[in-house]
Amino acid sequence: MNFLIPFQMIYMIIITLLLINDFFPVSFLSHIVSPEVLLGVMIGLFLSVLFKKDGHTDHDVRIKAQLFYTMYLLSLVGVLTALGGRSTIGISLNDLFLWIVLLLSCCHTFSYWKKAKQSET
Repeated sequence: MNFLIPFQMIYMIIITLLLINDFFPVSFLSHIVSPEVLLGVMIGLFLSVLFKKDGHTDHDVRIKAQLFYTMYLLSLVGVLTALGGRSTIGISLNDLFLWIVLLLSCCHTFSYWKKAKQSET
């Protein structure tokens, strides 16, 4: 998985910690790091991603990364739900909004894939 650069790994770890804290608000994590700190770091990372030039020059790597992140987050929500967690903000596999966001993500990835294929020819 050469698309997981350290910056993106940190971003995924923070999102994972935020989701764990959301699904299990009374856990060891809430005593170690406050959600406000994690959220602040995530917002900072998100803003830096907005202003950073895309590091993926290879279109296939970018498409694989997008698919990996989407499947990772969907799987994480499924695992946290299976472990008995319940989201305090309403994220669940039964939530229509989650599936709409997933559909939009897949459409974006497919659109990027089509543009990449057209630019290769």
